[in-house]
Amino acid sequence: MSGRSALAVAIALAGCTAPAQVGARALPADVAAFVERRDACDHFRGEEPYDAARAAELKTKLAETCTGTDAALAALRRKYSGNRQVIERLSGYDGQIE
Repeated sequence: MSGRSALAVAIALAGCTAPAQVGARALPADVAAFVERRDACDHFRGEEPYDAARAAELKTKLAETCTGTDAALAALRRKYSGNRQVIERLSGYDGQIE
């Protein structure tokens, strides 16, 4: 890979780790962390436990990523109740999954 191609790939990949954004503004750090965790939770909630090992793995992942997110979501909604962009970003999450 040429130096120029490697640079293009590096720049493209750097965009994958950018902070979560709402419009042109970045989300507050606590909201971005919640979004990342809850998206992982929702991913694992949609997985099928096709055998006992996978069921055990999913149980662990769900405990790691989902536990406490109901309370965290409610707290963030209260904290940022005056921030339309944050509330809009959080609006797609179900408030009771635990």
